[in-house]
Amino acid sequence: MAVRKIAETVIDRLKFACASTGLILKRPKAILLFLFCLIFFLYFLTFFRDGSSNWQLIWSGLPFDRKLEVAGRIFPAMLENFCSFYGITIILLSLLQSIIIMHLVFAWRHRERASALDGASTSGIGAVLGFIALGCPSCGIGLLTPLLSAIAGSAAVALAEGLGYVFTVLAFALLIYSFVKLGYTNYVTILAAKQK
Repeated sequence: MAVRKIAETVIDRLKFACASTGLILKRPKAILLFLFCLIFFLYFLTFFRDGSSNWQLIWSGLPFDRKLEVAGRIFPAMLENFCSFYGITIILLSLLQSIIIMHLVFAWRHRERASALDGASTSGIGAVLGFIALGCPSCGIGLLTPLLSAIAGSAAVALAEGLGYVFTVLAFALLIYSFVKLGYTNYVTILAAKQK
């Protein structure tokens, strides 16, 4: 009985969060912020998707025009994300992060600073886990392998690859939690402002 009540509460709050997202997106500044964040996160995660090779090329001794070419070829790669499950996961993560930042800014501007800070910390952890799992999987494996080697020995590399999936699920869970919490708070704020 208690589990059913918790599930109903979560579903209700998710509906309110979606409704507040729609209400906030009616504002032109919110749309601009959302689109800017979406393009930024999509670019950033796509840039590091294949490891740190693009980063190394940018900081190498290549001529400036070649560096611009390396940075510019990420834009077509962003569109290629729609062609694979891995890419769609990157798009969904970028979309969630953009919506959460829009909610954070809205909450901060409407004096809900405690909710904004709580949402920022939770979504920040989710963003880092998402970057380790999706944005730069080779970086994440490289960071985790020494730690896992001390724990699991020679099975560390296989374990690190498996943890990528766990980190992806954790990242989405934390981001969805932040979305529901901030979205519900913002819905209450919008409703209170309408009744004044």
